[in-house]
Parts: sequence; structure tokens; C-alpha cells
Amino acid sequence: MTQTRVKTKGSDAMEKIAEHYADELDAQFSTLNHFVSHGGEIGRAHEPFLRGILTRFLPQDIRVSSGFVAAPLWTSSQQDILLHYRKYASLFEVGDCIVIDHQAFVGAIEVKTRIGSSNKLHEAIVMQAKLKDQMRHRGLFAIYAWNGIPFNKTIETIWKFVRDEPAKNYNCLPEVVYVRGKYFLMMKPQGDRLSPPYQVWHIKDDGITEGQALLGLIGSVWKFGKDSLLPW
Repeated sequence: MTQTRVKTKGSDAMEKIAEHYADELDAQFSTLNHFVSHGGEIGRAHEPFLRGILTRFLPQDIRVSSGFVAAPLWTSSQQDILLHYRKYASLFEVGDCIVIDHQAFVGAIEVKTRIGSSNKLHEAIVMQAKLKDQMRHRGLFAIYAWNGIPFNKTIETIWKFVRDEPAKNYNCLPEVVYVRGKYFLMMKPQGDRLSPPYQVWHIKDDGITEGQALLGLIGSVWKFGKDSLLPW
């Protein structure tokens, strides 16, 4: 299902800016890949690209970092991109790694250079689901891949994850799955469970540009993160 978009002069301007940044991401990605061949090093270098773009779009009260979420009874695994409120002091910070209090959490984005198989996507979903459960479903949880498996395999993998433990896993799905150049999935508002949970944009095929998909990711921070925070 393709989302209906209402065009305004303001949205046109934002989309032009987003297209510019999307092109910039492509240029950075291609240039780095030209010089570096080791997959792990490339993956770590790609994360700052996206963090830099997010910082340009998000309000100043939200900080974009990389690190861990800590609560009294648990500490998360390391998050590639961690969105959190500046008004809360970090619990620990050294270099580009930070530990934040769970109350400062806005969202987490798992960044992958390539999701080459259903198993790799399943691993990413499971990792996000664990933190989402710990956070009591509070905030944004997204998966962003520079390259990824086809759309139909992604849907199959999502439903396999749900079938593993339906009562729990349906509510632990990521709000966004974005594979550049292919598709953008964003969770629909909660309703009955008889329809697919995601709105889907097929990039290019649906007339959706990379810049519009990038704006969709930015908008999801507001939709599921900043504007949906619940008291503990």
C-alpha cells in the first residue's frame, strides 16, 4: 500500500533539501567503498554518515549518538544510532560512545551496510525487539540498510518473526525498515490485526524518491519517538 502524500510549498522545499542529502549519502557511500574493502570497517564508517544527516534535520533538543541505554535492572547492547534528549545528562561518555539513562531515550536505529539474507534481517529484528521490550515499547525502533534483500523476503522474514511468538512479537516489530533504493516500511497506527501492519513505499516504482524516503525516516522519529513518549 502506498501512502497518499499531500504536497505543499513547504514540503517541496524540504524534499529538495532531503534529495540533496540523499545524494550526499550516496556519494559518501560510494567513495568510502572505493577505498575500503573490509566489511566491518565499512559498516562502522557508514554510521556517522547517517548520524550527520539526522542531526541536520532533527530539533536541537534531540542528540544523535552511538552507545548504550541503561536502566536500574538492565543495560542494552550497543546501538548504532541512539536518539536521546539533551536535557538529560549522560551517565557515561568517552569518545563517540555514550551511555544514556532510559528516560532520555527517543529512538534507536540499527544500521547495516548490507542485509544479504533473511537470517541477517531476522537477527536485526530480534536485537531491536529485545530493546523495545525492555523500553516497554516506548520510542522509535528502526532498521536502515544501504543494501538489502528483496521486499518479498523482508515481508516473509517479518511474519516468520511474528509467528515465533505471536502474542509478544507482533508488538515488538520495528517501526521502520528502510532499504535504500528499494523500499521503506513504516508501522501503521495501531488498529485491528487483520491487516498488514506496515505502510509500504516502493522507492522509484511508486514514484517515491530517496529524499522522500529519508524524510519518512525523519518523520518517524516524531511519530514514534518524540511525540509518543510515555511516563514510566
